[in-house]
Amino acid sequence: MDGFDGVHDGYCFGERNVEGRMLLEFCDEIDLCVANTWFKKKRKVTFSAGGNQSEIDFVLVDKNSRKFLRDVKVILGELQHSLVVADIDEKKLRKVVRREAVERRMVWKLREEEARAKFEEKVEELVSVDTPDMWSCFKEGVLKACEEVCGKKKGRRDRGDTWWWNEEVKEVIGKKKEAYTIWCKDRSEGNKASYKSMKNRAKKVVAEAMRKEAEEELSKISENPNTVFRMVKTMRKEGRDVDACGEVMVD
Repeated sequence: MDGFDGVHDGYCFGERNVEGRMLLEFCDEIDLCVANTWFKKKRKVTFSAGGNQSEIDFVLVDKNSRKFLRDVKVILGELQHSLVVADIDEKKLRKVVRREAVERRMVWKLREEEARAKFEEKVEELVSVDTPDMWSCFKEGVLKACEEVCGKKKGRRDRGDTWWWNEEVKEVIGKKKEAYTIWCKDRSEGNKASYKSMKNRAKKVVAEAMRKEAEEELSKISENPNTVFRMVKTMRKEGRDVDACGEVMVD
């Protein structure tokens, strides 16, 4: 549908205006779909006033979750806005257990030379060899230096870590963000094409980085096959990525 396949299925009311196109672009960017447009209905109007009618109320769902919808309908009422209701097929749903978000230090940033140099300077400032409790001083100093240089982030334990991050990925992700910012300020076709090009480029670079890192880890496993059993045990216990040595990889 005019470049919005998978976002819009054509069942709508009236003509598309600027705001409607902006909504479709927003959904396309974050992989949502306008559920109203996937169901053919006689009643599509959601707002009526002064003899004018329009469809301005929508149900937005993740593209992968659209399969759970049985129907999206408009229920008339006495107000100008009509109620929009989405029916969900409960048989297709599965219970989702929310895991508590954990705070982790982004130690992968220490792969960068600049960050590593700053970290070493901070450790020298915070750790003293003359302290009575050397271990506590070292532990607290290293953790504090890591927090100041690398920072922290919150996330679920069951999500993979950015073990594939490198300088090339950092650069291309930065350029993609810049292109998106430019497009948001000036929604011209040229800026949109530039952003989509950088988005596709970023996906390819990330995929290649992940492939290379995976090959390196597999080569380590081939040298010592017994490590694979320790890796699987750690992954099942912690729900996190591990390297070829069986150590949990963290951000």
